[in-house]
Amino acid sequence: MSKALILKLKPYLSETIWGWEKWVLSCHEAGKSTIEESVYEGQQLSEILGCGSDFPILNKIIRAEETLSVQVHPNDDYAKRVENANGKTECWYILEAREGATLVSGIKKGLNKEKLRQIIKEGKLEEYLERINIKRGDFIYIPAGTVHAIEAGIKLIEIQQNSNITYRLHDWGRGREEHIEKSLEVIDYKGESNGGKIDDFHKLDTPYFKVEKIIVNNNYKDRVNESFHSYTVICGEGTIKANNKQVKLKEEETIYISKGVEYILEGNMELIKSSV
Repeated sequence: MSKALILKLKPYLSETIWGWEKWVLSCHEAGKSTIEESVYEGQQLSEILGCGSDFPILNKIIRAEETLSVQVHPNDDYAKRVENANGKTECWYILEAREGATLVSGIKKGLNKEKLRQIIKEGKLEEYLERINIKRGDFIYIPAGTVHAIEAGIKLIEIQQNSNITYRLHDWGRGREEHIEKSLEVIDYKGESNGGKIDDFHKLDTPYFKVEKIIVNNNYKDRVNESFHSYTVICGEGTIKANNKQVKLKEEETIYISKGVEYILEGNMELIKSSV
C-alpha cells in the first residue's frame, strides 16, 4: 500500500455486560474500524490497507460501568503455540475516573503457580490482588503476564497488540467461563516486566508499539517515518492538514496516517499518538 492516506475512522462498537468498547483503530476479524469520510467512506480499514491479523496494534476506548473480570494475557510465545494468535501487551490512558477509583494491576509478591492455584480454590483471590489509585490523565502499562482488571466508573484509551486473547481468573460471580490453568501458566509472578503506573507520562516505547501524549497549542508538525501514525483525541478540537486536505478532529475521534505523509495538527487539543 503506497498511497498517502489520512483517514478518519469510525469505530466498531462492542457492547458487553460491564459496559462497552469502541475499537477505534482495528483490523482484527472480531471487529473492524471503517472509514468515516473521504472516497473510502464505509470501507473497512483492513480493506484499504490490505491487512488483517498482521496489522500490529488494536486501539480502543473502553467504558466500564461495572468492573471487568480479573484477567491476564499471554505473551507471543505462549499465544502462538497454544492459540495460534498474537500475545497481548497493552497500556491505558485514563480519560475519566470516579472519585477514589482504583485498578487491579498485579498480584501480591511471593506467589507462584501452586500457591495461587490454592488461593483460587479457597476463593481468596481478591485478597491477593494489587490495586493502584488512578485519576484522569494517568497512564498504566500492562505487559503480557500482568494480572489486571479495569474497575467500575472508568473510561480509558487502550493501545494493545492486535490480539483478542483473554484468560479470566475471576469474574465476580457472573458465571462466564474462566481459564484458570491457562492463566496460571502465563502469569508473570516475579513482576519482571515492570508493569504499572507511569508517573508524568509523555512517551512509552515497547517492543510492540510506541505511545506518546501530544499537546497541540496552535500547531504541531510531524512526518510519518514509521509504518503509520494514529491519533485519538483526548480533549479539545482542531484539524489535521496534509496533501491539500483538511480533516476536522474532536474529542475521542481517531485518525490513521500512512507512511511518508508530512502533516500539521492545528487547534488546541491533547491526543494519544500510537505507532510501531
